[in-house]
Amino acid sequence: MLTLMSKKANPTAIGIFIFLGLVLLVGGLLLFTSSKLFSRTAKFIVYFDNTLSGLNEGAPVKFRGVTIGSVSQVMIRYNQATNDEAMPVIIEVQEDLVRRRLVGPTIFKNIQSVDKEISHGLRAKLETESLVTGVLYVELENDPSAPPAVYHQLVPVYVEIPSRPTDIQRLMQNLAKIDLPDLQQRLDSLISRADSVLAGIKMDEINRDLTNLLISANQVVKAPDITNAFTSLKTALDQYRALGANVNTNTLVELNRALEQVRGGMQNFRDTLSADSSLRNELGTTLEQLTDAAQSVSALADYLRNHPNGILTGRKPISEMNK
Repeated sequence: MLTLMSKKANPTAIGIFIFLGLVLLVGGLLLFTSSKLFSRTAKFIVYFDNTLSGLNEGAPVKFRGVTIGSVSQVMIRYNQATNDEAMPVIIEVQEDLVRRRLVGPTIFKNIQSVDKEISHGLRAKLETESLVTGVLYVELENDPSAPPAVYHQLVPVYVEIPSRPTDIQRLMQNLAKIDLPDLQQRLDSLISRADSVLAGIKMDEINRDLTNLLISANQVVKAPDITNAFTSLKTALDQYRALGANVNTNTLVELNRALEQVRGGMQNFRDTLSADSSLRNELGTTLEQLTDAAQSVSALADYLRNHPNGILTGRKPISEMNK
């Protein structure tokens, strides 16, 4: 029976087993937390006016959908006025994630750049990670049309990033501002007035008048005068069409022939009056002779004005005229 009894446990083997387990545990923890242990982080605080149900510590912090950190603490009150009901959340931004995922100059390079980006519209809001589970995360984005920043810290312990409600939250806020009882009362009054107006309309008379109007219109359309007028109009249009066809054929041909004759006459007149034409030369000679004759007549008139009896005695010799 002594051979069937188990051997006594070896304390050394147990110690080695426990040590290896601790090494594996520490290695696993280092593996999953190395991004935070060996990376510089920056903490910011955000105050949300709405409930934080669904937001847990460790939830991602994203910039336009890209994860750059996580939620460090979710609190009820911190460093704020007694009548301030906003819910504070401390977020942690990891430098290595920012460096790897936001290449180039980033908004989280230093505190001064964050303050500058806040003045340009940097805001934080809560977004839903899953509609089924209702898990939330913090979304950062630049919104040039964001309302003025509202700060809650009494003492500036952290750099505060202003928050803004989501689109759904803003919609619900706008709906909450609607005075539903007053709206319902106005709708009831409008419906009552519409019923009164409809009740005052005499549909029987309107139907009777419409029927009479249609009958009168039918009689007018079928009247012989209207039919004859349309027939005459059709005849006139046919005649106008035939006249247009004649104008397009015979008249245009005759007009073209007349224009050709006029063009030929103008060309002959131009040739007749050209510089080298005989008619122009003869006309110039005739004009010169007429000029000489006019000068002779002018000289004779001058002589007779000075010697009125010259017609009877004749013109004296030049020697006598000089005496």
